[in-house]
Amino acid sequence: MTLPITVVCGLDRWAALRAGQQLLGGDPSSRLLTHCLDQVQIGLVSRTTLSGDGAVDAALIDLDHGCVSCTLREDVLPTLVRMSADPAVGRVVLVLPEAVEPIGFLECFRFVADGHGRTTADVCHVDGVVAVLDPVELIPALSNHELLSDRGLNVGDGDDRGFGDVVVAQLECADLVLAPGASPQERSLLRLLNSDAAVLDRLPDRVLPVFDFERTWSRTSPAVVDHFGSDCLADDAWLMHWRSARPLHPTRLHDVLDEIAEVALRGRGHFRVATRPGTAVEWDSVGSRLRLGAPDTGISTAAAHLSFVGVSDRRSAILDALDSAVLTDAEMAAPAASWHAVEDPFLDVWLDALDISEIPDLQEDS
Repeated sequence: MTLPITVVCGLDRWAALRAGQQLLGGDPSSRLLTHCLDQVQIGLVSRTTLSGDGAVDAALIDLDHGCVSCTLREDVLPTLVRMSADPAVGRVVLVLPEAVEPIGFLECFRFVADGHGRTTADVCHVDGVVAVLDPVELIPALSNHELLSDRGLNVGDGDDRGFGDVVVAQLECADLVLAPGASPQERSLLRLLNSDAAVLDRLPDRVLPVFDFERTWSRTSPAVVDHFGSDCLADDAWLMHWRSARPLHPTRLHDVLDEIAEVALRGRGHFRVATRPGTAVEWDSVGSRLRLGAPDTGISTAAAHLSFVGVSDRRSAILDALDSAVLTDAEMAAPAASWHAVEDPFLDVWLDALDISEIPDLQEDS
């Protein structure tokens, strides 16, 4: 038998800790494990272990390098391995630091091996991922321009992630979302963002073993969309799909990004542009923050497929904007060499996270 691990994440540190403590359930064989990254920039991380019977053990860890990845590799994973060998430990509730995206932990858990070639997944198993959310934060987080650094949640000076980016990363990874007091619209929005997750007002005594890595990886890979998915409208929250067998014109796509950002809270999928017809491009957007880059999975089709989630009543504007960027019959018939002369406004920002409003305007369409 391997040691069961319940993973808890959330951008409110204290709410996530309260949820983790609740999951202990007073069981003396359960342990709550958490790490504080407040001093990670100088290579120090504090680790706290709380037993179900109330016993507390704390330690200050000196890392070789101060970063999230080093924390996971040098202390979180080894601590879980040690706990798996302790017969007094029956299960672990792991509360991740607030700005950690759980898929990063899960990939380390599954694939990072120690000096003996053993991964943490060889001796432990994840039974579920719980995301803790104040539902009032949901729509503002997905629609504003706020960065983690604006709230002092960034991990180091170079951490320029958006607050909404991390909210989405945590929600899409979750098997269970704790969102007490969520309105019908907020509940519908959460289900559209992650149809696999249960949305609850209160935690059960124990998370059922529902975790599946492959399914979770697909949910958190922006290029992966349900190719048989259909549009959905519930409580003024909506999910819609856009498909095209043709590539997009780079400058016309550039010109309509603002219109898409004004309407969509979340966008994902893949497409191709005429200037790079052999390359699939991943679309990963939260509000006005957009990442265009190479997918982390193979895309076997040249067809474009994008999906968007939102609450605005102007969702048809997204379809119109994207339709206007599709190549015309004449452009499809143009020689491939002619596209080398077309200006690509994404050239300098390709593969980077950006605010759509920061993409430079073109002087004229090519």
